[in-house]
Amino acid sequence: MKICLRAVLAVSLLMLCLVSRAQKPVSLKIVDVFTDKARYAPGENVQVEIVLKNQDATANHAVLKVIFRHLGQQIGPVVSRKILVPAHPTPVFIQWFPPKRDYTGYFVDVRLQDAQGRELDQSQTAVDVSSEWNRFPRYGYLAHYSRAEGAEPARWISELNKFHIDGLEYYDFQSRHEQPLAGTVEHPAPYWRDIADREIDRDIVDGFLQSARWHNMMSMAYDSSYSAYVSAFRDGSGVRLQWATWATPNGPRTLASAKSLDLPKGSPWATPRLIYMNENSPAWQRYLFGQMKDLFRIYPFDGWHIDTFGAKGAYAYDGSYVNFIAGFRPFIDNAKAALHKRVVLNTVNTWGQDETAISAADFVYSELWEDHETYSSILSAADQVHAVNPDAGLVFAAYLQRRGNEEAIDPPSKQFNMPGVLLADAAIFASGAAHIELGDGSRMLSSEYFPADTTYSISPGLHVALRHYYDFLTAYENVLRYRVKPAAALAVVQGYPSNPDGEPNTIWTIARRKGNDTIIHFVNLLGSSDPHWRDVGANRPDAPLLHRVKVRIYCDDAKITSAEWASPDWDGGRLHNLGIHSGRQHGRGYIDVELPSLKYWDMVLLR
Repeated sequence: MKICLRAVLAVSLLMLCLVSRAQKPVSLKIVDVFTDKARYAPGENVQVEIVLKNQDATANHAVLKVIFRHLGQQIGPVVSRKILVPAHPTPVFIQWFPPKRDYTGYFVDVRLQDAQGRELDQSQTAVDVSSEWNRFPRYGYLAHYSRAEGAEPARWISELNKFHIDGLEYYDFQSRHEQPLAGTVEHPAPYWRDIADREIDRDIVDGFLQSARWHNMMSMAYDSSYSAYVSAFRDGSGVRLQWATWATPNGPRTLASAKSLDLPKGSPWATPRLIYMNENSPAWQRYLFGQMKDLFRIYPFDGWHIDTFGAKGAYAYDGSYVNFIAGFRPFIDNAKAALHKRVVLNTVNTWGQDETAISAADFVYSELWEDHETYSSILSAADQVHAVNPDAGLVFAAYLQRRGNEEAIDPPSKQFNMPGVLLADAAIFASGAAHIELGDGSRMLSSEYFPADTTYSISPGLHVALRHYYDFLTAYENVLRYRVKPAAALAVVQGYPSNPDGEPNTIWTIARRKGNDTIIHFVNLLGSSDPHWRDVGANRPDAPLLHRVKVRIYCDDAKITSAEWASPDWDGGRLHNLGIHSGRQHGRGYIDVELPSLKYWDMVLLR
C-alpha cells in the first residue's frame, strides 16, 4: 500500500512538473524590428535591427530566422542565426543585400525559435529599394525646433524611420515668409522667432537635417508662395507694394487695403496679417527665389515645400486678374529651374492638383477640405491625379480630429480614435496615396497648424497598428501605388452590404489594376452611418471584426490563376494563399474566395 502511494505521488509530481513547464510563459520575445534607413538605393546594404527581450534571469539559446519576400515570393535564402540572448534587451543586426531591381518593396518576416525549433515569437518590417523618393513618398513632418519645446532630433528621426517615413516637411522653421533665412548668409543667426513667436534653435534644425540624411529621408523647407509680413514693406527688405494683390480690380492700392490672411488678434503673432503677394509676378518670383537661395546656402535642405492658403484669385496692382490656381504649375517649374532643388506644392482642397501632376513637382500634395470630406471623395481625388499622370506620386493632408470654431464640445478623449485613424488610412492607402500625419517623433496631426500636434496623443495600441499599416504601405507599394488604375471588376460580399462607392454602413470594395494583376480592397465601414472620414468628436464607432467572409468577384478580362490575401490588421500583414472557385453567372466570369477575417482593411491580390 505504501509502495503504491509513493508511486502515485511520484507520478503526480511528474505530471505537475510537466504541466507547470507547459504553462510556463515564453521567456524570449521580439521587442522591435526596424531597418537603419527609410529608403535604400539599388545595391545598397540593408541592416535590419531586431531587439530581443529575455524575461529569464539567465541567458537563453535561440535561433533567429529572417525571410525576405516580394509580394509573397521569397527572395534569396532564409537568413538563420543561432544566438544567445542575455537577460536584458539585446539588438541583433542582420545584413541583407537585396536585388538591384529599382522601386521595389519587400516584406521582412522575422521568426524567433528555441533550440528545438519551436516558434517563440514573430514580427516584421519592410524595405523600400528606390533610387528616388518621388514614386513612393511617405511624407512626415517636423514642427518644434527648440530644447524648450523638447525637440530631440536624433530620437525623433529614429522613431519616424521605423515607419519608413522617407521625407519631412519642416513646418514653420523659417524666420519670415518673405525672408526665411534668419540673419545673413555671412552671419546666420543662431536663434530666431517664428511667426507664432516661438524660439527656433539653429543647432536643432541642423540636428534634424543631419539625422534625416543619415536615415535617407528628404528634408523639405517649408515656406509659402505668396505671403509677406506687413512690416516687410517698410523695413528695407526689398518687398514692394506693387507685388501685392487686392480683392477688387479697382480701388485704393494701399497696404491697408491689400488682400491678406488676417491672423487672430490677441495672439503673439509676429505680424497681424500675411499679405497675399502676386504669385505670378516675375519680380516677386525673382525676389522670393533669391531669398530661398540664401536659405539653401546655409541649410542643406533637399528642397522646398511650398504652401498655399486656398485663395483662388485676386487682382494685381494694375487691376489685372491674378489666378493663383493657374499659376501653380509655372511657379513650380520656375522654382525648380531657379533653385535646382526638389519642389512640392500644397494644392489646398485639391484645386490645381491636375496641373501640379504634370509639373516639375516631385509629387502631388493635396490638402483635403470641405469638397473632399467623405471616404469616396478620397478615391475620386486620387483618381483625378492618376488619370492625368499615372506616374505621379500622391500625398494627402487630411486632419482627422480637426475641430472648427463651431465644435464647442470637447471630444471624450485626448487620444486619437483608432477606428477613425485606421479607416482613413485604409481609404488613402487603398486609393494609391500616402497620408502626411506622423511627425515630431511619435506625434500626429490633428489640424493644419502643425505645432498643435500636442493636442491629442497616440495610444500604445494605435502606435502598434500604425507600424503595421506603414509596413504594409511599404512592403506592398508595387500593387498599391504607381500606375495603378481602376479595374473592370466587382466584388460582392455575401451576408453583408457591400458597394464600390464608399457608402456608410457597408463594406467598401475598391477594384484596381496593376499590370496583369487585379487588386481588390475591402474597407469595413460597417457600424456607422457617417460617410465622413473626419472624426471631429473622436468617436467613430469601431468596425466589427468579421470572420470567414465569403466574396464573389466578377472579373471578365483575365484568367485568374491564384488569389492571395493580406491585411495590416492580421498576422502583421503577411500574404496568404486563398483557395478559389471559378464559374460563370449571367454571362460573367467570377471567382469565389473566403477572407479569413476583416477588421478595417483587407487586400486580395488576383494573379
